[in-house]
Amino acid sequence: MYTWTFRKSLAALATVAGLTGCTEAPDVTAAGFGFARTAPQTIAVANRSVVIGGPPGYCIDRPGSKLGGDTAFVVLASCATIARDPELGRPGAFGLLTASVDKEEADGPGLLSSPEALEALLTSENGRAALARDGRADSVQILDLLRQDDAILIHLRDTSQAQLAGVENTYWRGLTDLNGRLVTISVVSFAERPLSADQGLATLRAFLARIRAETPVRTAAN
Repeated sequence: MYTWTFRKSLAALATVAGLTGCTEAPDVTAAGFGFARTAPQTIAVANRSVVIGGPPGYCIDRPGSKLGGDTAFVVLASCATIARDPELGRPGAFGLLTASVDKEEADGPGLLSSPEALEALLTSENGRAALARDGRADSVQILDLLRQDDAILIHLRDTSQAQLAGVENTYWRGLTDLNGRLVTISVVSFAERPLSADQGLATLRAFLARIRAETPVRTAAN
């Protein structure tokens, strides 16, 4: 029996949706691209409980991210674009990556301890409303939902009016638990350089693998 109730799960999911919605996510035209000058490949966030890093060619856009305290919203884009240095790496599949880390540590098994329950939640009207940028269930269509180890990968279409300019409304999102934190990642495609569904999924999987590889797993002893 898990300690996360249905209501608490929805609250956590709604928090994530808020972080990645129009009120919190940076405008890609003013997120700091071209002004950051530095392009770190990884960053420790949420009281250093999770380390965020992307696939090869992706770096952290610090001005476009919201860092500090026990929560975080991290934006990643092309290293060359962020640092204004064409000599730096560029991703093979170019998109906009985001990662958000929930501010509360679970006091027991996390949201991913029951993938069946989470899948049912995500496909329900309440779950789709939590995923939508405008909070309306009918704005979201779930195109595919996959399990990978301890993660849920979602391919969805969000037709909310509250969209970032210049990006596709179909994208990939992943949810996983790390060190007691709910971590949500996304791979968003630019309208001018759209990613195929397979490219988006491959990028999401590489993104998830990098975060897991960089994040030391905490034990009861530490």
